[in-house]
Amino acid sequence: MRYKNNLLASCLMAAMIASPAAVKADTNNSAPDPASVREIADHLSVFEQQAADVSRNAGDLLNLARNHRTAWESHAYYLNNLRHDINDLGRMLSELEQAKPQGSETQQMAIERARPHLVALAAETTEALDLLRVGNRNLRQTQYKETVAELSSQADILYQTVDTMVDYHNADDRLDKLEAAHGGLGI
Repeated sequence: MRYKNNLLASCLMAAMIASPAAVKADTNNSAPDPASVREIADHLSVFEQQAADVSRNAGDLLNLARNHRTAWESHAYYLNNLRHDINDLGRMLSELEQAKPQGSETQQMAIERARPHLVALAAETTEALDLLRVGNRNLRQTQYKETVAELSSQADILYQTVDTMVDYHNADDRLDKLEAAHGGLGI
């Protein structure tokens, strides 16, 4: 599963590198304010770190789901923490969506692409919580294990998507600075 997620992130990065003109296309015919771009970059970095934490916690929950000796209270603890963290991500993403028009094209893509994965992650977390509320015997059921596996997958995809876009934005920013420092010689 992680291989598939790494492949997805690699394909996304390859597509972005192969078509830099499409990524740099300016749809509103004006350059974004550098201060706004930096502020959005800072917010995206915080979002990325929170998504990384959620991905790690979802992986821990997946390991618990594979272990038949784990108490239901441990599952409840992880799921409740994930629920709170996902809600925090939702609030952060709403703020980023409001600031999106002032961001770079890459930042705008990162913000747009995060929403569907966050929604899917929230849905899987809710389903896992519902299964746990029905009865702790569900922990050993295939449906619970598959839900937790999908939850973990969505958390990984969310993190990898945002991480890839943030890394691309940072690399593009460094390249722009390098070119400006050398008079645009096309290094």
